[in-house]
Amino acid sequence: MDRETDSGGMSDDLDGFLSLTWHGAHDGGQGEHRDIHTSLYIAEYIRGGQYEVYFCSTNCLREYLNNCVDQLESRITAAEN
Repeated sequence: MDRETDSGGMSDDLDGFLSLTWHGAHDGGQGEHRDIHTSLYIAEYIRGGQYEVYFCSTNCLREYLNNCVDQLESRITAAEN
């Protein structure tokens, strides 16, 4: 990271990732499923530490993200049982 220019670049010292994580109520919080948490990894072990995801339209982006949420909900349901 170059603090003077407020910019950074890829580095072989870094592995990037993107995950969506859901968890039940925190300690002291209200709600169910305190013991349950699950994650959906969209990208793992990205050499260089960064990556980009391109979509042809916002509709395709929405469809992709909705599919990710559907998969996460399936994992939550499986963890509850």
